[in-house]
Order: sequence, then structure tokens, then C-alpha cells
Amino acid sequence: MDNILSRTAPNRLASARLHEDIEREVLLWLGPHRMDVRGRGPIRAELYAVPLHRATLVELCYGQETRIDFGENVDQFLFRLTLAGACELQTGPTVTRAKSGELTVSSPTPSGRLLTTSDCRNLVLRLDRFVLEQKLQDMLQATLRQPLRFELAASAQRTGAALVLSTFEYLCRIAADPAFGESHASLRPDLTEWITALLLTHMPHTYSDALARGTPPPLPIHVRRARDYIDAHLAEPLVLATLAKAVGVSPRTLQNGFREFMLTTPVAYIRDRRLEAVHGTLQRGDARSVSDAFIANGIYSFGHFTKAYVQRYGYAPSATPKRLR
Repeated sequence: MDNILSRTAPNRLASARLHEDIEREVLLWLGPHRMDVRGRGPIRAELYAVPLHRATLVELCYGQETRIDFGENVDQFLFRLTLAGACELQTGPTVTRAKSGELTVSSPTPSGRLLTTSDCRNLVLRLDRFVLEQKLQDMLQATLRQPLRFELAASAQRTGAALVLSTFEYLCRIAADPAFGESHASLRPDLTEWITALLLTHMPHTYSDALARGTPPPLPIHVRRARDYIDAHLAEPLVLATLAKAVGVSPRTLQNGFREFMLTTPVAYIRDRRLEAVHGTLQRGDARSVSDAFIANGIYSFGHFTKAYVQRYGYAPSATPKRLR
């Protein structure tokens, strides 16, 4: 690639030599991890970063053989293009290796590791989990029933991978443009919207087959009104009879509409939206306590909801990491 961040952006690790200083700076841009440098001698790490909207583009080189454990990678996706050297990515029992020009993806998981060679240089696009999941739900017009997981490696022979590679080049090119500064910050949400749609349609993941079947027809008006009513009244008691009355249909008709057009039930949709709302509240630090976050979003059965929260996000509500500003 001719257009890489290190040609134009400053090295944010230029003055960092200590292990903990490097680890702390990388954490700010790519999330929680533990760094273990295998090589000897001084660490001459490089990090170049461009913030987007709910996303970041980072070029990173440790200059030493390194092991990275990202045991708390549960709120972000990392799309990684290896520019030089090689790296090995492991998630659970699955291992993949990438050399220059190849793509790997780290999806939100309880644990994973990355091994890099001393000359490894990666260009990483970090995207918030919520951004990708919300875009996918909009494209499917359905609530996700299982976690979104991308395949660890994208074959360079696939048309989609080639398009993603050219997208990385495009991102680096516009990031180098002086016009892409604070005066053009309003462009960043649109850019992130476009990137998420491209990745979801061209990179293989757990919902690729569902997307390939095409976008479902628009929601019937009573289903759409019920969905919007739920979203606007999460803090209030929501029972099926009240919800059906609010949109002018019978409970049975509403149940059937959700099952047929949203692949879920009204009760399950309410639970999922409350899970997302509580998660966002805790990430932003908008509540004084976990209990306050629950009550603010209409949750009074703490034990049952906590189990559902752990199952979805991989950690307890009290352990929810605050989103970096």
C-alpha cells in the first residue's frame, strides 16, 4: 500500500520506551489487552491513529516479537490488514496466520491472542460492537438471535476481501487529506455508516447467509408501531396486552407479526432492547449504580436479567467497561 498512516500522521509512541507506557497508549486506541514483548533490546514501537466516528484507524508496529492477549475484547471488532511481517491470531481453538497483504478479524470474545513477528506492521480498523450490530439489525430488519462473529481470516482470492483492501487504501488516503480534520468532523458518521455496510456485505460472518437472501420486505404498520412504541417506553411496564392495544391489534396478531417479520417475539424484543439500553447506560456511566441502570430501563427482576446480560456480553453488569471518550 502506498497510502499508509505513517507517511503523514505523527508517531504517538515516539517518546515511549517503557513497556507500561506503550501498553497504556495502545489501550486508548485499540482497547484492553496485555502486551508481552519476546525480543530483547529497546522497544521502538510506532503507533499512528486517526479517529473516525465510533471507530478508529490505527497503524501499529511493536518493533519486537510480541504476544498480545486481549481477554476483554468484548465491545469492539478489529479488522486487521498486515502490511509487513506476519502475525498469528487465535480465538478459542481456531488459529490463523497472516502475512503481508492478508486480512484477519478479531470479533468480540472472552479471550484471544495475537503473536507478531519483530517486523510485523498492521493497519487496524477498530469498530464499536454496537455500531456493527445495530447496522446489521437494520439491514435484516430483525433482532440478532446469536452473536455477530466474522471469520478469522478473509481469503485474498475472495471478491469481498479485495474490496475491503481497496477500502483500507481509501481510508488512509482521505485520512492524509488535511481537509479531514476537525472542520470536516461531520463527515465521519457517514463514513462509518458506509464502512459498516461494506464489511457486513463483503466479509464472511455468522449472518452472511441471511443477508444474501435479500432484505426482507418493509414491516407491517402494526409491527413497526409496536417496535417504535417499545423503543420509546422501555422504562415503563410493557406487557403484551397493553402493547397490542396501543397499536390497535389483538395480542395474537401482534405475536404473529413479530415472529414472521422480525424473527422474534414482542417479549424477546423488549428484553433485547433493555439489554442494549442498560449496556449503553453502564458504558456511558449515566447511572450511579447497576440497580439504578436497571430501574431506569424498566428492569425489576435483577437476577434473571443479570443472567441474560452475562450470556450476551460475556461479563456481569457491574464489570461493564466504560467507553473511552
